[in-house]
Amino acid sequence: MIADILKHQTKELHDRVELKFNSSKIFQDDYTSDDYRKLLTFNYIFLKTFEQPVFRLLSEKYGDMLMLRHRRKLHLFDLEREDVISSGDDIHEIAVNCEAEALGILYVMEGSTLGGTMIAKKLEGNPLFTDKTFPYFRCYGERTGSMWKNFRFVLNDVVREEEHDQVLIGAEKAYHFLLGLPD
Repeated sequence: MIADILKHQTKELHDRVELKFNSSKIFQDDYTSDDYRKLLTFNYIFLKTFEQPVFRLLSEKYGDMLMLRHRRKLHLFDLEREDVISSGDDIHEIAVNCEAEALGILYVMEGSTLGGTMIAKKLEGNPLFTDKTFPYFRCYGERTGSMWKNFRFVLNDVVREEEHDQVLIGAEKAYHFLLGLPD
């Protein structure tokens, strides 16, 4: 199953991204507003760079199966504009070469929604964030688990074995992009 292959083959990259984003610090008492702004900005730059090219490459067959109209998240940053630190110069042109590669990048985008739910839940108990509603990190609300299960099912059911390498390349491209963002 391609979803399991992606999880295992990209584990090291995933762990390095979590380290870069200070993810473990979220669960400690010293997480700051600056830490949150940095994390949100990294996610904004990632989606600003990849969301449009990824969705443009996905064919109609994925539209209904993946409920693509509900998976766009870039607009959620408008609700947290004061916490995104971006001049616009940090947006990059990245080539997404085929639909299978786009699915690999979408795997990283969608996987982050699981962590986002945990981030929002933890930070809502932090006194520094009592005024936050975390629209990006709570993008699917109570449907996060079902949206992830749907995505995994479609990946495993529809992606042909001969496309697995390109899907993996897409996921790796997404993780390398995140690792290359300036601290």
